[in-house]
Amino acid sequence: MLNLSLRLLSGGVLLLLCLSACIPVPMTTPELYRPLSHFDPSDNITEYENHLARFNVAIEADATDIDARFARALLYMGVGKYLPAEDDLTAAIKVADRRPDYSRERLASIYLHRGLLRWNAEQVDLAIADYTQAIELDPEDWEAYFHRWQAYSHHEEPEKAEQDREQGMKLKPSVFKKEYVLRYDGIVLN
Repeated sequence: MLNLSLRLLSGGVLLLLCLSACIPVPMTTPELYRPLSHFDPSDNITEYENHLARFNVAIEADATDIDARFARALLYMGVGKYLPAEDDLTAAIKVADRRPDYSRERLASIYLHRGLLRWNAEQVDLAIADYTQAIELDPEDWEAYFHRWQAYSHHEEPEKAEQDREQGMKLKPSVFKKEYVLRYDGIVLN
């Protein structure tokens, strides 16, 4: 009898746990805004060195190779080498600006990535300028609106931030309907 009631009791507890998991709980905690959080250092150093060598050869062969510079910048960003990444992005932008046939969307992405690096270096005005340039080149790029919205929000320009958020809601509502907080070194700023 004791064994049966213990099974019954444990079954009842399990049922309550399952039911409590089905109860919707409002999530009021905002998302963290960490723009470079998806760039993680490479686990495979040999792969990194092989890619770096390949990009270096391409750039040595043609210093105006925009795509090789952009790819190397992304590789540098992946291992936290932000200064050489910014140098490559700036060089790519200078070359691309002289080539009217270069893809506007690709150039917008280069500006966006340089803006992320400048944001990370706390150069907010320069980051906003890069995001603005990315938007001018590719007005359908929701990411540029997102990062500029965050920059304006944390730069205490609420009117401009709201304009970018409204435009972003038209492009990617699932991202722009959330609230975000900035995080520097474990400190959440709101």
